[in-house]
Amino acid sequence: MSKINILSSKIYNRIAAGEVVERPASVVKELVENSIDAGATAITIEVESGGIASIRITDNGSGIEKSELKKAVMPHATSKISEVKDLDNISSLGFRGEALASIASVSKLSIVSCPKGQETGAKLYTEGGEDIEISDYPSALGTEITVNNLFFNTPAREKFLKTDKSEEGEITGMVSKFILGNPSVAFRYIANGKTVYQSYGDGEESAFISIYGASTVKDCFYIDTEKNGIKVKGYIGKHYFTKPNRTYQSVFLNGRYIVNSTVSAAITNAYSAYLMKRQYPFYTLSLTMPTDVVDVNVHPNKIDVRFSNNQIVYGAVYSAVSKVLDGTSEALNIVSDTKLQNSNINTNENPVNYATHNTPEKRNYASYSGFDKIVFNDSGKKSETDFKLNEIKNETAATDIFAENKAYLEKLEREKKGGTINGKPDFPFDITPRQEEIKIDRELKYIGQVLNTFLVFDDGQDIYFIDQHAAHERILFDKFNDSIKNNSIDTQILLVPYVFDVSNREYEFLIDKLGLLNSMGIEIAEFGDCTFKVSAIPVLIADLNLKNFFDDLLFDLNNLKNIELTELLKEKIAQKACKAAIKSGDKLSESETNEILIRIKGDLGLKCPHGRPVAVKITRTEIDKWFKRIV
Repeated sequence: MSKINILSSKIYNRIAAGEVVERPASVVKELVENSIDAGATAITIEVESGGIASIRITDNGSGIEKSELKKAVMPHATSKISEVKDLDNISSLGFRGEALASIASVSKLSIVSCPKGQETGAKLYTEGGEDIEISDYPSALGTEITVNNLFFNTPAREKFLKTDKSEEGEITGMVSKFILGNPSVAFRYIANGKTVYQSYGDGEESAFISIYGASTVKDCFYIDTEKNGIKVKGYIGKHYFTKPNRTYQSVFLNGRYIVNSTVSAAITNAYSAYLMKRQYPFYTLSLTMPTDVVDVNVHPNKIDVRFSNNQIVYGAVYSAVSKVLDGTSEALNIVSDTKLQNSNINTNENPVNYATHNTPEKRNYASYSGFDKIVFNDSGKKSETDFKLNEIKNETAATDIFAENKAYLEKLEREKKGGTINGKPDFPFDITPRQEEIKIDRELKYIGQVLNTFLVFDDGQDIYFIDQHAAHERILFDKFNDSIKNNSIDTQILLVPYVFDVSNREYEFLIDKLGLLNSMGIEIAEFGDCTFKVSAIPVLIADLNLKNFFDDLLFDLNNLKNIELTELLKEKIAQKACKAAIKSGDKLSESETNEILIRIKGDLGLKCPHGRPVAVKITRTEIDKWFKRIV
């Protein structure tokens, strides 16, 4: 029988670090949450080499007493809770008491802190959580934590980290969530000596603009409402303002950034009537609800949460968003008056018809104390205890959207294996899409053109029908493929370069694909922070809609690989080849038909870029059977 060992703190801290400190962004998250919990109104985040070399968090919070510093890096030590019942009513961002101990165990950590009311501070230093040194140290009020050489003593963990730029991108995305979720806190984020974000703690609109820019405000509604004790406020994109992936979606619960299927499904379903295929809503929403009806102690990362009643949450969010998008009479009570100017809300805007609305009687709901209570209005009559069918679906709706997305991706995978994507051909880089061989052993004789569409040849034994459009389309398509292989693509400089902004994850993806895009004739380069400029495109697709192209490209960041990027561009090329090719109904001369035959090099087994056959062979035997010459 195996002996049961009591693990030392050195071992279990490393185990805990595996859950709490997955990467540099995890360290930033835990430390910034501590700063916010300490009442900081100004926080500076500095990182070097994607946070792997160095992370420094400086705040003006309440600070840590010298006598408490050693406790701060001990496992399960926290100032946020003290007894079991506190877990049922958590209002702070941190509470588990694992973060600092876990970070200390896998880095070289220093903490310099000075509590309010003291003239000097103290410093703690440790490497790998061992040999803790504490000394007096001059310090401004607040706390400065520096994490150097992350994972220096856990090489197995370090080798799973991405490139410095990728890790920095993760941190940048994390910091943007802190800025959006804490608009009363001033943040400054510096990466490799360069200021990436700076907010001033002067409100939601200012925080929103610091992340997305002032121009985005006019494309959004600002909503502020309450239903069944749940406050819902923030920015939602107008009907036309959508994004190609979910990286532009943020939800905050009581100030905590969360990822929750119930909330996501509610918003997506509210937008469903307005979304084009492969598009997602844009939103930054904050929910406020009683802490005793939500469980944040689900996972060490504290991003996943559970609600005591998913239907109530789904209904509150769905109701607010759908009423604004659908233009119901209650929309003006949801869209905040203070944001009307910036949101371009006016009495003539459609589809929300504010000109003809009748303002409904406002309900002052009684004080909310639980999801299972009945809500009353001023008259004492029951109000909305049950959700209307058009406002709320059953609880399974929270996962329906994800099942739908999964099914869609699985369908794509099946279609790819079958040779198509959404009914269009799936081309590998070297194209040999023939289903059967049509071999020509004898010289072909041109018979003529029939129906102004098909070219007819015979070789003395069999007859060949060539679809002139499909053949010419294939010729143009192969010409572009050859130019890719020979690195000789003809490009056209854009009179006005196409400039577009992306999210941090999109930026990371495009940076990795720049070389491939340029090799395919799309001249693209960085043009500022999270901004790219396209200055030239292949001549063959000179009328390419670049916005649609990059929306398609960024649709699924996790699944797109180099070969799929090539396929996407070739799909555009195939569309262009189709438009440029000889059409059905065009009358051709004999010399033109012979030129087509030469260009396809006698290979009649080809398919056009959309999968249709270029030629059909009718044998003498088949014809004889038609006329009963043979049986």
